[in-house]
Amino acid sequence: LLRQLGKGLFWPSPPYVAVPLLIDLTVLVWLVMVGSGVSPTEPTGRQLAAWGSNVSSLTLHGQPWRLLTSLFVHGGAMHLALNMFSLWLLGLMLEQRVGAWRLLATYLASGLAASLATVWYHTGGINSTGASGAIFGLYGLMLVLLLSKKVVLDKSDRRAMLGLVLYLVLSNLISGITGNIDNIAHVGGLLMGLLAAGPLVVFSMKKEV
Repeated sequence: LLRQLGKGLFWPSPPYVAVPLLIDLTVLVWLVMVGSGVSPTEPTGRQLAAWGSNVSSLTLHGQPWRLLTSLFVHGGAMHLALNMFSLWLLGLMLEQRVGAWRLLATYLASGLAASLATVWYHTGGINSTGASGAIFGLYGLMLVLLLSKKVVLDKSDRRAMLGLVLYLVLSNLISGITGNIDNIAHVGGLLMGLLAAGPLVVFSMKKEV
């Protein structure tokens, strides 16, 4: 099991392809940033903007690609590590059940929704980075699958998993109220994940029996 999970962390190998590729790309971006002279712990706003962060004044004036590139830019090693651990832990559970393409589509769509929510909400301007909005989309997807019984678990394990996902969502949202965290991105990503789960539940996956 540990060997299989280890492969899912960095090395693409069925049934885990999308998650390790996303982790590898995100870590590679950070390594190249650090190699170019960006601080590994406290990069400046100017440095983050140079690497594709979601700077609203730039995103809205000719650089819409920042809505997606910002998902792969992180504000330091701790920011990167926390997000990649969450992606690894949640992503492997999901990819095995929904497949690589569905997970990748949900991740990118949720990240895009998170970035759009950020630009829309912060009318005074913001410089936003990180994959947390996309990861919240995966939380939304997992919530719907658990509630609709699309994930094969016994009743006690289902309740425990549902409780864990709800705890992670709520604790992150609450911490975002007091910390320097772009909470609206989390909400936007979560809503997109919930929305993306609909077609999976209705059309694409057999109900647990």
